[in-house]
Amino acid sequence: MTLLGRGYTRIDIDFLLRRLDAGVGTMAAVSGPTGIGKSTLLRALTARARAAGATVSGTRALREDRHEPFSLIQQLFTQETRDEAVLTSLTVDLSGASGWLHVAQRAQLALAGMAERGPVVLVVDDIHYADPQSIRCLRHLTARTASLPLSVFVSWDASVESASPILLEMLYESHVSSISLEPLNSDAVAEMIAETLPDPVDTGLATHYHEITGGNPLLISALMEDRQTQPPACDADPPGCGTGSCAGDAFQRAVQVCLHRMGRLARIVAQGVALLGESSDEYQLSELCEAPLGLIRSALRRLQASGLVVGCVFRHERVRDIVLSTIPSATLIEMHHRAARLLHAHGAAPEAIAFHLLAAGPVKDEWGLPVLRDAARHVLAAGQVDLCLRYLKLADASCTDDTTRYEIKAQLAEISSMVEAGRATARYQSLKTSILTGLMAPATALPVAQAMLWNAQVHDAVQIIDSVVRHSDVARPDVAAEMQVTELQIASSFPGVLRAATGAAPAGASLTASPAVRARLQAHQSLLSVLTGNGDAYIAAQAEQSLQTGSLLDGSVRACVVPAVLTLVYSSSLDSAQQAANRFLKDAMDHGLGAWTAVLRGLLGLVALRRGELDVAVEHSSAAVADDPAQALDTHGWLALATLAEAHTSIGNHDKAAQCFGTAAAPALFQTRSGLHYLYARGQHHLAGGRPYAALADFMTCGEQMQQWNLDTPVLVPWRVGAAEAWLSLDQRDKASALLEEQLAMRGFGSTRARGMALRALASTRDFKERLTILNKSMQLLQSSGDRYELVRCLADLSSAHRAIGDKDKARTAGLRARRMAKVCHADTVPDSLMVAASPLEQPTEEWPAKKDHGFDRLSKSEQRVATLAARGLTNREIAQELFVTVSTVEQHLTRVYKKMKVRSREDLPVKLRVSAA
Repeated sequence: MTLLGRGYTRIDIDFLLRRLDAGVGTMAAVSGPTGIGKSTLLRALTARARAAGATVSGTRALREDRHEPFSLIQQLFTQETRDEAVLTSLTVDLSGASGWLHVAQRAQLALAGMAERGPVVLVVDDIHYADPQSIRCLRHLTARTASLPLSVFVSWDASVESASPILLEMLYESHVSSISLEPLNSDAVAEMIAETLPDPVDTGLATHYHEITGGNPLLISALMEDRQTQPPACDADPPGCGTGSCAGDAFQRAVQVCLHRMGRLARIVAQGVALLGESSDEYQLSELCEAPLGLIRSALRRLQASGLVVGCVFRHERVRDIVLSTIPSATLIEMHHRAARLLHAHGAAPEAIAFHLLAAGPVKDEWGLPVLRDAARHVLAAGQVDLCLRYLKLADASCTDDTTRYEIKAQLAEISSMVEAGRATARYQSLKTSILTGLMAPATALPVAQAMLWNAQVHDAVQIIDSVVRHSDVARPDVAAEMQVTELQIASSFPGVLRAATGAAPAGASLTASPAVRARLQAHQSLLSVLTGNGDAYIAAQAEQSLQTGSLLDGSVRACVVPAVLTLVYSSSLDSAQQAANRFLKDAMDHGLGAWTAVLRGLLGLVALRRGELDVAVEHSSAAVADDPAQALDTHGWLALATLAEAHTSIGNHDKAAQCFGTAAAPALFQTRSGLHYLYARGQHHLAGGRPYAALADFMTCGEQMQQWNLDTPVLVPWRVGAAEAWLSLDQRDKASALLEEQLAMRGFGSTRARGMALRALASTRDFKERLTILNKSMQLLQSSGDRYELVRCLADLSSAHRAIGDKDKARTAGLRARRMAKVCHADTVPDSLMVAASPLEQPTEEWPAKKDHGFDRLSKSEQRVATLAARGLTNREIAQELFVTVSTVEQHLTRVYKKMKVRSREDLPVKLRVSAA
């Protein structure tokens, strides 16, 4: 690359080149920050001097030789590369000289002899490291040899504090040309890249390299070397190179060279910048490095001029890593301790302090523990779960107070359970002994028991709750509130557990509870209200509202998600439940919360099952149980497994359903609400497999437990419908009818689906004329509930009933609609097992009659389209989606269609209208 292209001063360089070519003596001092190219310029001038026929003697001053008198002069005048004639002209023994003036005079004589043969050029790189005696000699030579063709070129770093006064006097004399090198701009970087790299590169690469290096040529050259040695990693766009893929070994060596050349103080300050990061400033660096503020500022200026630092932070994260790697481990630990104390004294954010505490090891200072716990809370809210766990583990290792330590251990178990339930099980188990021996506060112990219940550690949870009840003051506000949460959780989700403990919490405990605890109380109370038949629209609205904001990373929100979503599911608010579960599922997946991902997919599977979306139910439920063997499932996993089995049974995948029940269920499962789902699903599987007695046993056991636990509501599981179907398969219509009448007499919010299912089953116990009326009511309810699968079953029965009384048109209408919806539901066995009567339509033997008494020709084009789709069995909503209109528009069109065609409903539309449309 040309000198001028490197950004040097044109006038000064041209002047020097002309004087060199003319053999005229001169002196030039090249200055600039480390790595800026001073040595490169000296080499270029040296080459030009040799090309012009000059005698050149050059050396580089070393930091370690600065205390050796005359070491620089000795290097200049005793080089082996000099010819014999010149060597004999310097007869004095420099090492034995009595003073600098004597040495300078002898050197002057030698130079005079050399100058007789032609121009002489002396070159000294890094002259700021030269010994004072040599500098005095050199100054004397430049002052006394003005008539000789002698040129002296030196380089120095103006920011070096230790430069001697005599050097500054020499460099700032009027006859000395000063060349100050500046960092390259983007255009110069682009020129440098174009001349170095063999292939054309993206134009943005120069800008990117300039941002990383600040225009330092040494660092830029290193980046290009790394790019050439690692092409696959650097073929991405320029921003990708800034992540460290292009900053490889060469870049690391260049940074280390810069730091070494800048001296010890600059390295220490760079280490301080690396440790303090974005929170650093000059005053903190002064304290951390234990150096005066003036020296810190000077060192910072050198680091900034070299392109490594901007402000008080590194330009590139890779530089920070390189600097940290140069610090010995013992020193690094001590520096992290000092940095943590410094930041704490300055009131820095907990996360900034905790970073250093984490690197330094167990905390020694009393203030460190609360800082770690605050930092854990903050990073958890920011989604950094792994970092939160690391902070808590360090806090656990640093804590000396038993009560606080076990609080931290309980928090560790809770956060671990968000990521992987199996990992948390052992942590909760390890807390049991400390709780039973009274080392953990009761208000902390009860949430541990609640978590253990979800993890299916029922026996351990019972022992903990019993210990708290017997040995603690349950009247204390914090204990009373947690006890009430525990009792509500047991009553709604673990009703077979610890019945004797209910009522332990005093009345009104929620009045003094914290907002987070009150939210949990409300969530569990809402779920219990729905399950005991006391739900209403207000409770469902409350549950929906509680799920509209917040994140799983917020403990108070996290504890409410499952009961609130289940409240919506059992209230038949399936759209709201699905929307909330999907939002939290995205939250869980975004933050790598594997355990919560499984929980939420299990809930979504239950929602899909109740909407008749069998393939979606299988997809979600399979994912929820994929990573856990059956014997390791928690209560959420058992619910997902029951959902999966029921969905497979409905689809007709009986072998896959059987696999779900292949491993014996844990006994604790049948003490939980999930166990009711499991019994119902297993009963359905037995019934579909032609084992009515086994099915009846599961349904009746399920019903007995629900009655015993005061959760006997069909919105949970419609066990009476299942038992009635089992009795019907045994030709026991009276027993089936009695169970169904009993269910229909029950009232409860959200029971539309269950009532529709009961009516469909009840119709099978009545004669055909009454059956049609009951099935029409069932169809309306099931259509309203949104359960497509149950609607398919109802339509199939309706088709059979119409065919039995000879109404083939209506039988075919219901059959076609059932077949179509069965495909949507992926219920593959439905057409074979449930829709025998709904046979396909025979093709008409003649076209639609041309006469106009059928009324079809009187319809407008829009009305004809609506009438055709309605005749094919589509619902109003489905017609609206098909035609891209509103449901209200469809209803208005159908009203006019019925009037013009003189029919009362879509079932009365002529069959041939459907055939013609097909």
